[in-house]
Amino acid sequence: MPWIWLDEKIFPEFQNNIFTTMNSHEIKPEDNINYCVACFHKKYEFDKEIKKIKIRVSADSAYILHINDELIGIGPASSGGDFLCTGKAPKHYADNYELDIDGEEIDISAKVRLQPEMLTHYSRGHGGFYLSAAVDFADGTTENFETDSSWNAAPDMSYRGFREYNKKRSDSLWLYPVCEIEDIWNAEDSHIPPLSLNKVFEKSVVIGAGKTETFDFELDKIYGVHPVLHSNGMCNISLKTCELCGQEQTEESVAFRRGGGEYFSFRMHSAGMVTLTVENEDDTEVSVALSLIAPWYPVESEGCFVTDNADLNKIYDVCKHTLKICRQTLHLDSTKHQELLACTGDYYIESLMTMFCYGDMRLAEFDLMRTADWLCANNGVMFHTTYSLIWVQMLHDVYMITGRKELLLYCRKALDALLLRFDSYYGENDIIDNPPDFMFVDWTVIDGFSMHHPPKALGQTVLNCFYYKALTEAEKIYSYIGESSASEKLKEKAAAFKTQFNKVFFDEDKQLYFDGLGTPYGGEKHYLPANVNKKYFSKYPNILAPLYGLADEERAVDILERIIFNDELQDIQPYFMHYLLCAVRKYSLFDKYGMKLISRWSEVVRECDKGLKEGWIAPEESYSFDHSHAWGGTPVYQMPAAITGLEILEPGMKKLKFSPNLYGLEYAKINIPTEYGMIEFHAEKGKKAVINAPEGIKIITE
Repeated sequence: MPWIWLDEKIFPEFQNNIFTTMNSHEIKPEDNINYCVACFHKKYEFDKEIKKIKIRVSADSAYILHINDELIGIGPASSGGDFLCTGKAPKHYADNYELDIDGEEIDISAKVRLQPEMLTHYSRGHGGFYLSAAVDFADGTTENFETDSSWNAAPDMSYRGFREYNKKRSDSLWLYPVCEIEDIWNAEDSHIPPLSLNKVFEKSVVIGAGKTETFDFELDKIYGVHPVLHSNGMCNISLKTCELCGQEQTEESVAFRRGGGEYFSFRMHSAGMVTLTVENEDDTEVSVALSLIAPWYPVESEGCFVTDNADLNKIYDVCKHTLKICRQTLHLDSTKHQELLACTGDYYIESLMTMFCYGDMRLAEFDLMRTADWLCANNGVMFHTTYSLIWVQMLHDVYMITGRKELLLYCRKALDALLLRFDSYYGENDIIDNPPDFMFVDWTVIDGFSMHHPPKALGQTVLNCFYYKALTEAEKIYSYIGESSASEKLKEKAAAFKTQFNKVFFDEDKQLYFDGLGTPYGGEKHYLPANVNKKYFSKYPNILAPLYGLADEERAVDILERIIFNDELQDIQPYFMHYLLCAVRKYSLFDKYGMKLISRWSEVVRECDKGLKEGWIAPEESYSFDHSHAWGGTPVYQMPAAITGLEILEPGMKKLKFSPNLYGLEYAKINIPTEYGMIEFHAEKGKKAVINAPEGIKIITE
């Protein structure tokens, strides 16, 4: 597989790379690591009509691909990542495109950025580009080609850094021969289709000679966008974006020489507003065109949720849109933060939202597989201990939706490694007592401690709840793949753990679970504060223990009814509301509490219906929430699940049970996309619900 790059003899300064932005602070001058965007070009001419071309392409670390002057792709698919892993990723990926082509020529141009810019970008430590193609002709014949030393390349010196492009300071782009280099990537095919590229905004402005003008544009929604600028003359441009007016802006600086040009930003901006300031340095008026290209995972089928309650409909629409923009080559926490696969808690909720919104679970499966690769590479350790356990829950639930046993088999070694790792965290009290941290609980503060990385006294019980759930889900997973002995051992282990959990963490006087032991622990590092000898009571363990069956039904219902609207206990963010709503549905309390809890989102979407706000309790006085955060979008899952009463009885959604309940609504129309086709649900007050399911799905109604 011939990878190519700039000739080292001509451009020795543009060869090496860092693996990830997380070790960018370690760069030394002698490492000879410099910012660079390399351009690659090749035109293929044939003597017969082309019908179609299939392309396989990858790069280190980001590419923008054009074919016959048309934007085709932005990639490659991310390797994922975890905050603890600052070396090269376990795997690198190649994207596959299939295009219809008119004519007898294929003109390929690609720009490749050498350095990672965002957390989701990973490198193998050296610049590289690879492309192969199969060309189908109208006469039925096929011809193949791939990158080799016949291609041309050059560094585009106009790209001065991550946020600066200056065409004035660069010479004309001379193309040099490329070098074929060692394939250190061994790129696998991505397990997902290429991103859909959507032009969500386009505007042209004219600036008089010698003038400077500023233009403010508002988008209909918040999107993750790559700005594209065209100019027909010499000018300086400041492009600033933010999600909402008054927020901190992301800025890029662009300068064009006489005659103008085009600039395509490698950076994804989270944008609901754009400010464009243009300084015309030409002696005639200059025209500047701005386009915003929003990539997202391709949408082939969409669910719907329509009721007589306009507030609920609006909540659904805002949550669904936010999910769409966060579905990139991996699920993102938000288009603003763009964090790693380490944030499994976010992506677990997003995978459940996807079931009702889009139906295509391949991205969730790919996230699970890449997380499994990182777990194996790091001996079962992830930065967030709770999130690593939620991965098991996500693995089980995604399998129940897709029914693809290959996913479980792929993740088996990672599951073994994770459970073995947590075995080492047991204390003499037979519960998880000495892990490296107790992250992540919620984005709140209790007694001056952030619940992002709480001390043991505030985070231990929650971690043990997630651990118990991982045991019970792993028991099922091993059973699904025929590992009956391993499954039985985990069943016994979970039963013993449940007994010990209740002995250690249940307070008989308050009839509540407390948050953790006050024994001396931690303080050695930033993410494990020194413990405090204090008994805390919060909503967090008193939601999870009932939800996961650590409390028997009578105790669970009593606890939930006492804590749901208990103002004396710390309020929870939209993220943790997912678990509370799941518990409310589990114990048939949705009629009493469900809609009232979901109504909390009404205020959020009235405040901003362009994207979903990250939270409703500022964890710090100066903290500014983003409005592109899908982790709080659980109503998209909870509302359809509650109203339809949907239960998956067989993996792959082959057998479903529906228990309809309108919860006071007059009517509800809900479409649920599946790989078999669309499930159509319609219910009206006083009438029997109508459910139409595609062939391949058996429906049981109650």
